[in-house]
Amino acid sequence: MADTFQESLPDGSTVIPVILGSDKTMLSTLSGNKSAWPVYLSIGNLSKVKRRSVKSNGLVLIGLLPRCPNGPKTHTIKIAYQESMATMLRPLEQPAKSGIKVLCADGRTRHANPRIASFLADYPEQYNITGVKYGRCPRCEIDSDDMPGFNRRPR
Repeated sequence: MADTFQESLPDGSTVIPVILGSDKTMLSTLSGNKSAWPVYLSIGNLSKVKRRSVKSNGLVLIGLLPRCPNGPKTHTIKIAYQESMATMLRPLEQPAKSGIKVLCADGRTRHANPRIASFLADYPEQYNITGVKYGRCPRCEIDSDDMPGFNRRPR
């Protein structure tokens, strides 16, 4: 078995690291509490200068998750968030498995496989995507009593 994803690819293939990001955004302050979660995609082999530049299109909006109205249980909101993310990322499933032909900057065509490398998000987004109990760490098993500031729910 290959030690890394790169080693499992055919000779001459390359990995396209996919970076995802999400952060709750206020849409309107005039008509009440209207917010949503924009989901952005970038690729990891862009320099950070290109990725952050507005004119380079290095960051692409792939979806906008609306805020669930008051009423649904927290579990329902997490399931809706996860299903929405799965739907947005479904177009990457087949290319990740079989690869795609990509024209590179040097003019050569290469076989490439996109792979989710990172999901950049604040605690509320990590909480929704991982499905952990609020106040728990989405990466480890630390107790909520040992995490100052995370023992209460956000408003």
